Amino acid sequence: MRWDKTQKEFSKELYEKYGLEVFQGLEKHKKEIADIVEKNDLGINAKQLASYLKKETWEKQELLYQTAKRLMEVLGTETYMDFNIFSAKVDEVLKQDKVKLSAAEKKQILDAVSTYDEDAEKVVKKIEKLNDKKRSQLLEFLSCTEKDLPYYGYFPTDKPHEYTIYETESDLRDSESIPLKESIQDYFLREVKPYAEESWINLESVKIGYELSFNKYFYQPTPLRSLEEVTEEILALEKEGDGLLAEILNF
Repeated sequence: MRWDKTQKEFSKELYEKYGLEVFQGLEKHKKEIADIVEKNDLGINAKQLASYLKKETWEKQELLYQTAKRLMEVLGTETYMDFNIFSAKVDEVLKQDKVKLSAAEKKQILDAVSTYDEDAEKVVKKIEKLNDKKRSQLLEFLSCTEKDLPYYGYFPTDKPHEYTIYETESDLRDSESIPLKESIQDYFLREVKPYAEESWINLESVKIGYELSFNKYFYQPTPLRSLEEVTEEILALEKEGDGLLAEILNF
């Protein structure tokens, strides 16, 4: 948690090199640090580099680190198979300690201490209540009926027109190219659903268009040279080999 998640090794290297000086700012070491970035080809642009020089960046990461330690002291090291319960317990501790974190900061802590397990409970993203207008708009956008909403990630609860929306696992996402003439839902039900029961369609990520093979339609191959031209070139080269090729080919 102490290190920036996008460049953990680089953050750690800077901390080990400059120690507590990072909390005072590293502007005076800008050239030296820039040389480290260039030498190791880290792909850090000028804006990102500037953030590593600011004390605020390091103070923020230290706060997250100390918050994570505090959460471990209170919650212990028990393994939770229901992320929803664990997240709620984290919220209780943060509220009790009057610590306010942004959604991104909280996510950084939770991501650091959690991992995907196919046996765990589904992670609830939100519960959404759809009034008649919103429901009609959604069904029109998805081009489906209400009974088909689970195919698009809207799972009905016990309450009328209320739906559970779950978090997705990025490592399990997949995409497929299908013919324009085929229904996405039909393809999903035939080729995906039987093999991944808990999957659904994210229609917002769908792109409609044509895929063109540039090699197939635009490639112009270089015409082959004639046999006579190739023969002449071979004979010209053999002259440089003191007639050895002529003996072999019996010219």
